[in-house]
Amino acid sequence: MSELHEAITRAIEEAIEGARVEVTGGQGGHFELSVTSTAFEGKRTLERHRMVLGAIKELMAGHDAPVHAIDSIRTSTG
Repeated sequence: MSELHEAITRAIEEAIEGARVEVTGGQGGHFELSVTSTAFEGKRTLERHRMVLGAIKELMAGHDAPVHAIDSIRTSTG
């Protein structure tokens, strides 16, 4: 796992209680995420995606951000 994959994983795990994270991709700063957490229970897809993206917003900030895009987000409650 690359250092950037680890940074993404760590940021999500710190922001979303009990999150289990799988990060794939990375070509050109494009990633796919799969996040499982009971914190998603009762939340709609848009709310779940906002939680995930909010967790990594610092990695996506600015013109030279290491994360250029998230091509896919899959979320589940477990």
